[in-house]
Amino acid sequence: MRKTVFLLIFLIIIKAAWGEEISQNKKPFKAALLSVIVPGGGQFYNESYWKFGGVSLLESGLIGLTVYHHQRSQKSYDAYKISQSADDYADYLNFYDKRQSDLFWLGTTVFLSALDAFVDAHLYNFDAEKKKIHLRFGKNAFILSYKF
Repeated sequence: MRKTVFLLIFLIIIKAAWGEEISQNKKPFKAALLSVIVPGGGQFYNESYWKFGGVSLLESGLIGLTVYHHQRSQKSYDAYKISQSADDYADYLNFYDKRQSDLFWLGTTVFLSALDAFVDAHLYNFDAEKKKIHLRFGKNAFILSYKF
């Protein structure tokens, strides 16, 4: 039952990601989903290559740190199980706390990069749309025109 619900929610998210169309074929939910799945994927999709480089380096580094601290905490815990030493347990707690901190920062970074990709997709064609709007001021009035 849980698997069915999870699969249904996953399919709804996928449908939402490919459903909303924005000018120049940029889809905000698709950009956000790509950013969650692949480090910097949404930024690459939005053609923000400098952001892609920065986000992918940051997220990859945080993933590497998380894996490193996880492995060290496991080794320390295995050593503690054998020796029952307080020093080994302190090492385990130290690496465990670092891993938890890494996971927090990784989650925060992934969330913010997905939000950035979502907003960038909405604003992808902003400059072209901005040129369609003209605001002119006269002596006693102002004129706002929009070209379709």
